[in-house]
Amino acid sequence: MEDVNDVAALRAAITEARSDLSRPSMIKIRTVIGYGSKKEGSHEVHGAPLGAADLSSVKEKFGFDPSKSFEVSAEVRDVYKRVQDKGLSAEDSWIRAFSSYQQAFPELAAEFTRRMNGQLPANWKDKLPKYSHTEAKAAATRNRSEEVLNAIATVMPEIVGGSADLTPSNLTALKGSGDFQKATPGGRYIRFGVREHGMAAICNGMMAHGGVRPFCATFLNFIGYALGAVRVSALSQFGIIYIMTHDSVGLGEDGPTHQPIEIMDCLRGMPNMLAFRPCDGNETVGAYVQAVERSGTPTVIALSRQACPTLEGSSADKCAFGGYVLQEVGASAAKTRPDLILVSSGTEVSLARDTALSVSAQNANLWVRVVSMPCTNLFDQQSIEYQMSVFSDGSPVMSIEPSCTLGWRRYAHATFGLDRFGLSAPAGDIYKFFGFSVANLSQKCLEVVAFYPSSDGVHATSAPSLLRRPIFPVISSHH
Repeated sequence: MEDVNDVAALRAAITEARSDLSRPSMIKIRTVIGYGSKKEGSHEVHGAPLGAADLSSVKEKFGFDPSKSFEVSAEVRDVYKRVQDKGLSAEDSWIRAFSSYQQAFPELAAEFTRRMNGQLPANWKDKLPKYSHTEAKAAATRNRSEEVLNAIATVMPEIVGGSADLTPSNLTALKGSGDFQKATPGGRYIRFGVREHGMAAICNGMMAHGGVRPFCATFLNFIGYALGAVRVSALSQFGIIYIMTHDSVGLGEDGPTHQPIEIMDCLRGMPNMLAFRPCDGNETVGAYVQAVERSGTPTVIALSRQACPTLEGSSADKCAFGGYVLQEVGASAAKTRPDLILVSSGTEVSLARDTALSVSAQNANLWVRVVSMPCTNLFDQQSIEYQMSVFSDGSPVMSIEPSCTLGWRRYAHATFGLDRFGLSAPAGDIYKFFGFSVANLSQKCLEVVAFYPSSDGVHATSAPSLLRRPIFPVISSHH
């Protein structure tokens, strides 16, 4: 259409589009910004008022009384009243029809009401897997996510979602359902294609409609393509579940374009957002529990490609605190607080644990605490008493995560991370190159302990504050 003001042509185009039920339609029209004003065709009309004179001119041009403001004519009111009456009549008919349906099919009606009200099924967590460090084999958290997601989907039929053309990598296929297609409208899995922003926007629309709980997936680094729509999720209080795999430089040979460095900081800093990076199967369960139970907050669950052991001390329940003490290594009754606290997330929690064991083996007098921090957003919501029970007064803290160190400076005196882009190589080679090894990290730990000398187990750190900790100047990996 050459002119949007040709109302008859516009109505004809809409009628034609509505008549084709087999495919989507697109109506292309041309418009002029500021049509009818003295600023017509100019960018000036976009961000500035017309002004009294120009506004009066526009009103006269289109047949309105320039002396009146916010005037609604009787003709317009009548049109809206007819629309209102039609809507009220349709609502009344639907309520009566649903009342009859409730009497004929009470169980189905109750299930429909539950879903539309956003209520969770009773005992929905009973189906969730449990992992023991003595039994469970090491597995990538994306594999654990596949197990947890499918367990939830069996008891929550409203779980609907899909992947941006990465299903074999994201492991998000719902085993009890086929694809959502024209011929299979009962399918619960959506092939979104390579369109991350559109994928997240579609999930926002589904959540706004109600009755379903949408999830979507891609590589963690590619959530950057969707951040505009993800931010709308947070603003709108839509509890979308964002399943983001390949969460670090450990994804390997795809290289810097695929390896997230600043992404977790971006997500952790977004208001009304939960950004999880679970260390094993138990924390993956905990992340999903928090995501499902918080329908007004979107959740990103960042998952690994490389295998992670099930750690002694890991807990699905403790994920609700955001961070918690995983293990105490070399604890001594003679000391009131740890000589060093290692805090980490995701794949590197097991590396922190192994580093603590190594440090303790090198110096049996050292007490090293290992803290798992799957979700900084939730940890920041805890009481200061709880926070300081994790990060003890007087104990130096060192963070370990192969991403930018900015956010960790809130908690740690020393940060070991990456403030540069990654590289293309196998995961093991990348970790070795950047110093994410037990041998190197153990040496860094000893340097931190030496930098903050202790007396009778009390370290000479500054007065503790989670808001302002001194930064050890040379610890980060900046190869």
